[in-house]
Amino acid sequence: MMFQKKIDRAMDWLKEKNTTNEIEEKYQEDYIELEKGDRLAIFISAILVFGPIFLILIGLLLLTFNY
Repeated sequence: MMFQKKIDRAMDWLKEKNTTNEIEEKYQEDYIELEKGDRLAIFISAILVFGPIFLILIGLLLLTFNY
């Protein structure tokens, strides 16, 4: 091929770029710092999301076992 050296060089550059991006992404995902009220906010949002589901399931269980 006429441009085989350029193609090889471009592929090597892409491989190097992808490996460095994967390493940087893994590094950034491992070190997420929480601020002061983040844990409370996460807890409250979990209660708001899953609370109604649990209440409906408990209500259904109580209705089925009462009969």
